[in-house]
Amino acid sequence: MARMEDYGREVPTEKDAVKALAELVGPKMAEGLWGLAVQSLGLQRPVTSSADLRRVAELVMEVGELSRVAGRSLKVRLITYEALARTVQS
Repeated sequence: MARMEDYGREVPTEKDAVKALAELVGPKMAEGLWGLAVQSLGLQRPVTSSADLRRVAELVMEVGELSRVAGRSLKVRLITYEALARTVQS
């Protein structure tokens, strides 16, 4: 069975998420938006668990069109990573 490393993908991180969001809305807006989403969910930065990253992504998706793109992209990456990880572990 293939190892996770063979897929060439790292687990998505908060840093990745904020960077992708910044490409769409700018760095200051991305930091502020991400920070507010984290705070409103009662989480602490940096967000490290996949489940919490997904929750933040879902909240960010509710803000507007551009943030919806970034949030959905992160959510898809997380779901894909988790599915691949399950396949590799089986």
